[in-house]
Amino acid sequence: MLKRPPQAPPATNSGSPAPKKTQPRSGDVDKSLSAIFRPEDGESADLTKFERVKNTRWFWALVGAASFFVFLTVLAWVGFLVFKPFTGFKGQGFSLMVDGPQRISLGQETTYFINWQNTASEPLANAEVRVSFPSDFMVTDVEPEPNGADAHTWRLGSIPFSGRGTITIKGVFTGALGTKTAVQAVATYRPASFNSDFEALTTRDVEYADTVLDGLFVVPVKSLPGDKVAISYTLQNRGAEKAQGLQARLTLPDGFVTEASSTQHVDGRVVSFPLPDVAAGATTTVSISGSFASGVSGDVPVHVDVGRVAADGSFQIALKSETTISVLAGDLTLHLVANGSAGSRSIGYGDMLRFAIGYENTASEDVKDVTIRVHVDPLSAGGTPIAAPSPTVGVKKPVPAPILVDWSLLEDSSSGTRSGNSLSWDANGIAVLQRLTPQTDGTIEFSIPAARYASTTYSAFQVVAEATMGSVGTTAVNRTVRTAPMVFTFRTDADLSSEARYFSDEGVPYGSGPLPPISGQTTTYRIEWTVTKHLHELQNVQVTATLPKNVTWPSNSDATAGTVSYDQATRTVTWSLNRMPSDIGSVNAHFDVQLTPSDNDAGRFADLVGETRFQATDADINEPIVRTKPGLSTDLENDDGAKNKGVVRKP
Repeated sequence: MLKRPPQAPPATNSGSPAPKKTQPRSGDVDKSLSAIFRPEDGESADLTKFERVKNTRWFWALVGAASFFVFLTVLAWVGFLVFKPFTGFKGQGFSLMVDGPQRISLGQETTYFINWQNTASEPLANAEVRVSFPSDFMVTDVEPEPNGADAHTWRLGSIPFSGRGTITIKGVFTGALGTKTAVQAVATYRPASFNSDFEALTTRDVEYADTVLDGLFVVPVKSLPGDKVAISYTLQNRGAEKAQGLQARLTLPDGFVTEASSTQHVDGRVVSFPLPDVAAGATTTVSISGSFASGVSGDVPVHVDVGRVAADGSFQIALKSETTISVLAGDLTLHLVANGSAGSRSIGYGDMLRFAIGYENTASEDVKDVTIRVHVDPLSAGGTPIAAPSPTVGVKKPVPAPILVDWSLLEDSSSGTRSGNSLSWDANGIAVLQRLTPQTDGTIEFSIPAARYASTTYSAFQVVAEATMGSVGTTAVNRTVRTAPMVFTFRTDADLSSEARYFSDEGVPYGSGPLPPISGQTTTYRIEWTVTKHLHELQNVQVTATLPKNVTWPSNSDATAGTVSYDQATRTVTWSLNRMPSDIGSVNAHFDVQLTPSDNDAGRFADLVGETRFQATDADINEPIVRTKPGLSTDLENDDGAKNKGVVRKP
């Protein structure tokens, strides 16, 4: 009979110790460690080194599982986006487009269509469309009528899903030929699912490539210097609308001298003609008369621009036209120079003008009975010659010629004859003028100063020389040739007076302290600066002077215009004024200085301020002005109360 092996008694709560666990034998431990740390190549493990056996199967299993779940997630989102229908507003719910031509013919009516549509999947509210055209676009018709805050705004209000419409605008462009601009439309709206407004914008580029205007010149094919020439220009409106507000600006040919009565408005070499309204298919004509100056020859261009003056004052050219006149060499040539130059220039009052008139017979025959004259004519503010008044009007009161030059100081070795503001020579003074044989030439020289004082009437004048021929060969011509005008513009007569005083003209003391001044004691003087003028506006006016070392600045100054300041570092007093308008004839400033003479000053006049410098810009001719005045001392010649009391004394 088999016996059951004895079993351990069951555990009780009596607190008796549990039986000891069986400890593994050392051989079993070695086998376990070998299994764990066995190298992959099957060799025996070196248990003295703890290197874990590499096993990557579990790692790659985890990576594969993670990739599978990522794939499922992406697939789910793709399905959601593809199969879920679009609902709600995406931020681009209003389509706006400008439809119309890009290349424009100026003056021709053009139509633009502003097409709009609700492209959102929901209604839109507070919709509004605003169209911006260039400033030179004149509207002729609109459909529907604007109902917004200005003439180019439409309030559309609520727009249902897929709602659409068109705004039609007709008008005429009147800008500058060859320029580019744009038509722009802007829409604002509010989707039903939002509480804020959105905006849509579109632009249509526009180029002014053509015009409905056409121009035609009528000029002589050939001309001689001195012959009267009429330049005629006809403008035609080929469009279907009336052309309004146009100007024709003719650039005078070089050497072309106009007749004063034929000019409308002259700005330098440009003559401006305001044009009447030109109906569709109609024409208008402008003309100007004159003659070519002596010495001009060859093909001379004539240029006309037609356009409108924009709001900013610029001239927008809608049509350019050009032709040429062939000027033949004349029988007698004249050349006029002043102080070695034939060009126009600015001059000061009293400047000496030394003229030379050169003449030559360039014909193949004799030129007889020649009279040469020089005219000095005043110019208007726009540069147009003004006819000199007759020396007498009726028999009661003589009308003097304008004072432009000082005829009393004329120097003329050829003994010309003066009449008003002109001087002439003929065979009585220059015998060769009776008969000029071919290639004969000569020179007339004379000098005359410009007016010494400013005139409130004229600020510029022109000098023109002319020669009248009785005959060429055996043919009576009675032709007159002229030189191109030489323009002289007076510079402003602005000047500075600088004076030191102790008393006013009425005897009221400006200064204080001992008079005559005493060395070691302080005397206060007043310095007065005054700028006066009769002509032109001044800009950037500045007067400066430096104080000597023994003179201090007590900070007492004033000016009728501008500001007076003192720089302690440079010891410079400065009076600054931005501008002095043309109608202001005088401004002044004053400041006090305190003189404490040293013993070395005793027995002589002491300096109060150094040399004074006045500078400004003549705004009318854009030229700088610089004047300097000598320094001031205690010798107060114009102060009756302080006269002869300027020499410093010792105590």
